[in-house]
Amino acid sequence: MRKVFDTLGSLKVAVSLLVLLLVGLAAGTILESARGPEVAGRVVYYAWWFLGMQALFLVNVTASIIGLFPWGKKRVGFLMTHGALLLILTGAAVSYFFKQEGQIGLWEGQRDNGIENVDRDGRLIGRLTLPFSVRLLDFRIDHYPGTMQPSGFRSEVEIIEPDGKTFRTAIWMNHELHHRGWRLFQSSYRQEAGREATILSASKDPGQQIVFAGYVMLVAGMCTVLGTRIAQSRAMTAIRAQVGSSGNRPGTAASLALLAALAGGTRAPAAGLDTESLRRLPVQHDGRVMPLDTLARETVWQVTGRRVWSQQDPVATMIAWTFDSHAAATAPIVEIGSSDLAVAIGLPAGTSRVSFMQLVSNPALMGLIQQAEKADAEGAPRQGLLAAAEKLRGRGLWLSQVLNREIIRPIPAQGDASAAWEVPAMRSAADLAALAGGRRLQGWPTSAAIDREVTYNAVRPTRIAWIVLSAALLFSILAWSRGSRILDGISLAGLIAGFGVMTWGIGTRWIIADRIPAANMFESLLFLAWGVGLFAAVAVAFMRNRLVVLNANAMAALTMALTDLLPIDGFIHPVAPVLAGTPWLAIHVPIIMVSYSVLALGVVVAHMQIGFTIFAPKRDDLILRMNDLLYWYMHVGSILLIAGILTGSIWAASSWGRYWGWDPKEVWSLVAFLAYVAILHARWDRMIGPFGVAAISILAFQTILMTYLGVNFVLTSGMHSYGFGDSPVVRWMIMVAAVEGVFLAWGLFADRRNHAAEVRPASPP
Repeated sequence: MRKVFDTLGSLKVAVSLLVLLLVGLAAGTILESARGPEVAGRVVYYAWWFLGMQALFLVNVTASIIGLFPWGKKRVGFLMTHGALLLILTGAAVSYFFKQEGQIGLWEGQRDNGIENVDRDGRLIGRLTLPFSVRLLDFRIDHYPGTMQPSGFRSEVEIIEPDGKTFRTAIWMNHELHHRGWRLFQSSYRQEAGREATILSASKDPGQQIVFAGYVMLVAGMCTVLGTRIAQSRAMTAIRAQVGSSGNRPGTAASLALLAALAGGTRAPAAGLDTESLRRLPVQHDGRVMPLDTLARETVWQVTGRRVWSQQDPVATMIAWTFDSHAAATAPIVEIGSSDLAVAIGLPAGTSRVSFMQLVSNPALMGLIQQAEKADAEGAPRQGLLAAAEKLRGRGLWLSQVLNREIIRPIPAQGDASAAWEVPAMRSAADLAALAGGRRLQGWPTSAAIDREVTYNAVRPTRIAWIVLSAALLFSILAWSRGSRILDGISLAGLIAGFGVMTWGIGTRWIIADRIPAANMFESLLFLAWGVGLFAAVAVAFMRNRLVVLNANAMAALTMALTDLLPIDGFIHPVAPVLAGTPWLAIHVPIIMVSYSVLALGVVVAHMQIGFTIFAPKRDDLILRMNDLLYWYMHVGSILLIAGILTGSIWAASSWGRYWGWDPKEVWSLVAFLAYVAILHARWDRMIGPFGVAAISILAFQTILMTYLGVNFVLTSGMHSYGFGDSPVVRWMIMVAAVEGVFLAWGLFADRRNHAAEVRPASPP
């Protein structure tokens, strides 16, 4: 019997099942992108073969627990993690068989006690009856100031019991109603002929709390396992020591990459225009009050694709466009963004910019826009020329607001945030300057708030951070090659300084936006770099290892450089109601991004390890120490990743009533977690050696890239997707994958060559 449990619960079976599960999950997201969620659910997620693999995994986990009986203190972490998996799979099974959910739509004044129940393929299969009735008393939509974009919606309802007792309550986004085992959530709304209807989601899921208990137990168990490994592992002594404390490092230069060429740019204000008095003028745009300086910067960026146009201050540029509209309309300042689009609309190949007048008089562009609108009406994703044409139209519409003097809207009096914001006498820049220096209206932001945002715009903390971190990286490399404690201190000081700049930037942006800056790609990159610095600071204090400082400087500098140099929208925008007013945005996103940061540090170490395998094969001690550090990174990153999945599930449950919806983003997060868990198990069972751990960890990091970038820019399904299937990001991901393939093949050849040299018999004398 013991042999049976040993076989069923073996690590080889576990790793095989983990790999099969993650491949199946990945295939499901690709199928969903191509054929839709119903097909993906039927063919993969709820198919007999995929459910069968989960059942086999449940058997494997159970057998592994029984096979290690009797349990001792050293097995506490093991029992917690594997017991947690039993809880999660059991809870998921309970949800699968017993969960009830649906939607209820109510017009104001309407009463109902039935919900429309749909199956797992999205088809209506009937109605369920609630043990109470719901009447919609009032429905209210709040908007961001000066826009029609909803900032939230709220349903005032009356709950009517079968015995006639009633009570009133409110349901709004991220604030559900719990009553008699059911949970009601604000899902959406309808407006028709002056009437408003609310759409509420209703859910009853007895398995949810079981799954959440399993998640918490899994995180705690992984932390316990990590603590046990640290206490037991002899390799930790080597990790705590200075890695290679003296002597030159052969092969170091070939193993490391140094960021080069600090980008710069001058900004000369337009002659004769006092932009300083104008840039602090409070204006309303995109649902919030901001200084004119911010609006001008975003305008220049949106129209031209550059932060600065003609080496001129953005405020001066926008004022010139506003009050010399003829020159602005006829100048080729609008970025086309696609060489294929330029040819498609009849422009010479290689044309990168077009004037506003050329845009509005181009029939080919109008035809593409009509095709894009038709595709939207049919629910088809915008791709290729249609997506590029829609972006170009957006740039043209933005410039038209400038030319028509509609974009500069000084804020109205207090209490009239939704009123029309007009400046009747604004005929020249002098009129605008007079307004800027005139009487301040009630409701204008304080001078400190305006100055804070103007300072944030001028400082550009991302640029300062990556320049400081690049310099720190240089000192890290010198410290590594020379074994200098002084250079160690300088590189660590540079890392701390860069981390301080990043912290100031995130904190200031948080104050300006009045929310945590974690709602878009730019802000997530900020947290990615910040997480690298935070984790490195903790790791250095614990391990005192210059290798940690070196790869942290490299990773943080690279990330900050990407945010500063790539054409990413770095401006503050309103967020969807589901992101507003919830603490989970401030909990879930930072945890996920810090997990990415730690795993990114791990992949840097993996590259360095393989680099030394290629260029310095005799440094076995150093290669093994790197591999131990890589294990530490992977374990901590996996803990943070599953904690991020947990908090995301709780957020989803509190917003929509379901903790798991097979959205591609959450599926790929699970794929990434399974990939790293498979590596950790394979390493423990010695199925792979140091080179295999490093090489496969590089492959596993591609699942992180797919989670972070691929879902957003490659897949065209899911609520996290931006649907840019033809984005340059796709081409960059393919190029990175190709380069990684060549690098790994080179490393594999070197590793086998090194092992062959070790076992080659000595030549006879």
